[in-house]
Amino acid sequence: MNIVIREANSIDIENIAYIEEECFSTPWSAKSLFESFSHTPWHFFVAECDGRVVGYGGVYLILDEGQISNIAVLPAFRGKQIGFKILDRIITLCKNEGCAKITLELRKSNTIARSLYEKCGFVAVGERPNFYSSPCESAILMDKSL
Repeated sequence: MNIVIREANSIDIENIAYIEEECFSTPWSAKSLFESFSHTPWHFFVAECDGRVVGYGGVYLILDEGQISNIAVLPAFRGKQIGFKILDRIITLCKNEGCAKITLELRKSNTIARSLYEKCGFVAVGERPNFYSSPCESAILMDKSL
């Protein structure tokens, strides 16, 4: 299995929207993704497996901080280090852009993602009660100093 992580482009929006629908209870729409692509501070990466987009990650750069929006991998492709490779690419971008830290929030119940972030040096710094809907759940806030 050959996995390639590359910068996403507008042609990838349909695939990213599909991944959103498969992975999240409140997915971003193709329209929202397209609008984000047109803003300079946003960077998206896709993971391709044998030419098929199977995962993606997004980060928003503001001042000296990167804020990860989502990292998602289609269920059939999980457990193959794809999320790690996307996260590594985002961390590299943030370092190259001079960011002092990277932040994110994730569902409190998402222990698999939390484990990945912790292995990459992120630490829990807070909690936002009832942050998510469908179902209602708190968010864990995590940071990584660069």
